[in-house]
Amino acid sequence: MANRLRVTELDFDSIKQNLKTFLNQQSEFTDYDFEGSSLSILLDVLAYNTHYQAYYLNMIANEAFLDTALLRDSVISHAKVLGYVPYSRKAPTANINFTVSSTSNTAATLTIPKGYRFLSNQIDGVSYGFVVLAETTVTKSNTSFYFENLPIHEGQLSSYSYLHTQATNPKQVFTIPDDSVDTSTITVSVQPSPTNTASEIYTLASNASEATTISPVFYLQENRGGNYDIYFGNDIIGKSIADGSVVTINYLVTNGIVANRANNFVATLRLTDSIGNVLSGFTIDPVAEASGGAERETVDEIKFSAPLQYTTQNRLVTYKDYETYIKKNYPAVDSVSVWGGEDETPPTYGRVYIALKPKRNYYLSDVEKQRIIDEIIAPKAIVTVQTIIRDPEFLYLLISPTVTYDPNKTILTSDQLKSSIRGAVLTYKETNLDKFDSKFVLSKVQDAIDATDSNSIVGSKVTIRVQKRFKPITSQSTPYTVYFNVPLRRGTISNKLSSTFFTVEDADGKDQVVQFDEIPQSFSGISAISVSNPGQGYTSSPTITITGDGTGANASATIVNGKIQNIQVTNRGIDYTRATVTISGGNGYGAAAEAVIDARTGELRTIYYDNAAQRQIVDSIAGTIDYDAGIVNINDIYIKSVSSTDGYIRLSVESEKGIISTTKSTIVTLDVDDPTAISTTLETA
Repeated sequence: MANRLRVTELDFDSIKQNLKTFLNQQSEFTDYDFEGSSLSILLDVLAYNTHYQAYYLNMIANEAFLDTALLRDSVISHAKVLGYVPYSRKAPTANINFTVSSTSNTAATLTIPKGYRFLSNQIDGVSYGFVVLAETTVTKSNTSFYFENLPIHEGQLSSYSYLHTQATNPKQVFTIPDDSVDTSTITVSVQPSPTNTASEIYTLASNASEATTISPVFYLQENRGGNYDIYFGNDIIGKSIADGSVVTINYLVTNGIVANRANNFVATLRLTDSIGNVLSGFTIDPVAEASGGAERETVDEIKFSAPLQYTTQNRLVTYKDYETYIKKNYPAVDSVSVWGGEDETPPTYGRVYIALKPKRNYYLSDVEKQRIIDEIIAPKAIVTVQTIIRDPEFLYLLISPTVTYDPNKTILTSDQLKSSIRGAVLTYKETNLDKFDSKFVLSKVQDAIDATDSNSIVGSKVTIRVQKRFKPITSQSTPYTVYFNVPLRRGTISNKLSSTFFTVEDADGKDQVVQFDEIPQSFSGISAISVSNPGQGYTSSPTITITGDGTGANASATIVNGKIQNIQVTNRGIDYTRATVTISGGNGYGAAAEAVIDARTGELRTIYYDNAAQRQIVDSIAGTIDYDAGIVNINDIYIKSVSSTDGYIRLSVESEKGIISTTKSTIVTLDVDDPTAISTTLETA
């Protein structure tokens, strides 16, 4: 009988047992005690070697695919096949207005040389150096030289030169020794020989299909040591370099993300005009604080971005192209949302809209937005498509859990339990919110709350209010439109839209500190009934029955060719907030209809409470609310001041639904600094 071999187990003990089973099937080892002999040591060695080889081969198989690879070298190799180069550390960029005082005998022009340095204000106790990357010349205006909107970049310029010899470097690969290089700042020049100083500038090849046999381009890759290499063409796709050439690489070494937010600068060097006058009267006005700094791409980010970058094929056409390309070329962005002008209200064809959320700040400066459009998007976008970058709109959640618990089944105090519940909500926020296309799901938050102390918590009820903030223009009569972009719950006397306080003048010209107040709807009727399915086979008018939480509504149907053509409301009824339409009789079947209820729009007023705690109305028609669309329109209003320290008016209202999805530029979030963001009430069971 053939010996049975088992090869499915890969753990050490199972491998050793399989070896024993195999040997026991041999006549020489029948009834042999393997555990009590020195042969057991040999079996250990065999099992260890087999287990070692199985693990090694499994790791090799993992590294063979981009999805499962763990080593950075493996991931980079797979990404290179897709034409993807991981981005390096990125230098923050600031913009300043730099004024240099002059005298009458100075030259007519002044040049700031490449590498001119500025020193930033301290960030976390450290000042950072910023440099000018391109020589800039301006003409004297009156008695000053004015460098307007001058871009400066954090870091230090470095330069390395290599003498190329074909014998020692046949592949023409040159390594940049600094791992903190910002590869977007690399410039390469090539001299024919050490004695011939006439150099040729080589540019980074962005598209190999456009490179000819004489194109002076270089290519970039990350090597196995984590540094970046540049290499040249082969006289087929790009021009090669001759033996004995001198290759000079200039680049910026940067500290990356830590220098973001630098906003005040001093010049550290003197300036000399073209006729030798030394100038030192400097005035520096910040235009846009430093932003855009980022760390080099991680392994997980490479695995995510490389396939997406491959699908773009180096062009910007679909919204996914924009998302991937921006994330690669502007890694300081945390989240990107892109949509076409056809999705705007009203549609604006020929435009693409982009909302960007930075990693460190809430918003990008206008200067930084324009730089992204000009330097990153414009070179790759379709010429006829206009790009608009918008700020993200934050929809703040106000979460109010009411938790019933048994204090005898927990060791936590009430304050500790509240703290645990807050922690669970914040964990949900960090995991699921704060990005475009994120979604808030009430049931999952409630599950997380119940799980904080499952032994003592009997159950919970969570109320969700949504809040929008807008900064009014004071001392000017202005209308405002506030977009919640989620369905809102119509207010009642005890639960309605509210706002923070602001100051206006009443009819008598007196200043009053007021707030917006939703006018609760005391009744509503059925305004119309829409036919969603006309049915068929009707020979007489069917009976229309309206059921809901109101009373008195009636309607009748009109039949044409056996189908319900329309349903007319004969009595609107009162007090309806929901209604169902039932169609019966008439000898037909299949018809269906829906009731349209009044007051899906509401009204706002401005009020204050006098010394007797009586409500006083200043403006009885201050605005309207579209509950379905989630839009609040505020009529022309003259606001003199705002009570909040940050200058914002906050509008808060309960959400109609427990699932809140973001659209376009909206981000759902929780303001951890707002004490009302999470308000927990405990009730004992």
